[in-house]
Amino acid sequence: MRRLFALFVLLCCALAATARPAAASLTELLDAAWQRDPRARALDARRDEVSALAEVAAGWTPGPGSVGIANRNDRPFDNRGRQEWELEYAQPVWLPGQAAARRDEAGTALRALDAERAALRLELARRLVDTRLAWLLARGQAGLAEHRLTVARQLADDLARRVTAGEAPRFDLNLAESERLAAEAAVAEQDLTARELARRFQVLAGSPPPPNLEIVPAEAVGAPHPGLVAAREATALAQARLATTRQSLRDNPEVGLRLRRERDASGAEYGDSISLRLVIPLASAPRTAAREAAAIAAVTERAVAAEQLRSQFEQDRAQAADQLATAARLEEAARARQRLAADNLGLADTAWRLGERPLEALLRARAAAFDADTAALRARHTREQAEAWRDYLKGSAE
Repeated sequence: MRRLFALFVLLCCALAATARPAAASLTELLDAAWQRDPRARALDARRDEVSALAEVAAGWTPGPGSVGIANRNDRPFDNRGRQEWELEYAQPVWLPGQAAARRDEAGTALRALDAERAALRLELARRLVDTRLAWLLARGQAGLAEHRLTVARQLADDLARRVTAGEAPRFDLNLAESERLAAEAAVAEQDLTARELARRFQVLAGSPPPPNLEIVPAEAVGAPHPGLVAAREATALAQARLATTRQSLRDNPEVGLRLRRERDASGAEYGDSISLRLVIPLASAPRTAAREAAAIAAVTERAVAAEQLRSQFEQDRAQAADQLATAARLEEAARARQRLAADNLGLADTAWRLGERPLEALLRARAAAFDADTAALRARHTREQAEAWRDYLKGSAE
């Protein structure tokens, strides 16, 4: 018999473990959200663009050459048989220092793109976590509202039987019915809120929000925040573009090689020649000044934005610990209030059933108990939000 009982217990534990929903991974949800986010898909396409530009910058020349062909003859005029053919290949060349500046800009652009990708991934993770926490709060409030409706229905049914039997006044039944109607409205409202938040999460991740979520705890490492890294790399990219602008005062020179085959008159032998051509564009001071001013403005904007972001993160990190401690104290106070409200509800229910207190006292105690349960649920949500904010400031996405 003991063996059968032990086998039964093991079977129940196995069934309970099987029925428990598996925790979803934040990494998997983040990968799904990345495929659905337009900015993330644009970053993937931009990486291909920047990689192609880096290949161009690594080349010996700034761009492809051109081939030209020309013919000259005197058929419309003297028609003495003069004939001339020219075949030319022209190739643009780098300005002094321009190739190194372009290569440095391409490398910086790749690093800036990777940093922007990491920052966006962290931002998507934060949006997923915040939306799921809001959905959990709405679902918890919907559960409390359903419990309130169940209790209100039981009370209304009990009072309906007692009114029929002449053991309770109709005034109490009306109060119970009013409480039932209010509970039904609260259930409908909370269910609508929970469904709306679930829809928002599904828009982000492409799947319903999971009840359980596996998140790797953030470690206190010295790595900088991805948002700060992205801001610094954006500033470095603006500086690299400024250096490229200063090395590109004029358009690229062009070197050409011409092959010429010609004759003076009919019957004469053709003569061949080779010529070189060098075209050096002239610089325009107003155009150069405008380009440099625009590049300097971009550097200034990026530098100021990076400094503001760094200052903001310092303030947020200084306040994160205080927010978490305050949220923990609020949750502890809400739990104490919840215990007191539950004790008062038990006393009020006993007193009402013994006829020592009116129904209004019981309803007030129940309302206070439901308010305490809601406050405890909100306090827990506040604490989870503070923990998620702390992990975000540490740069932990998954």
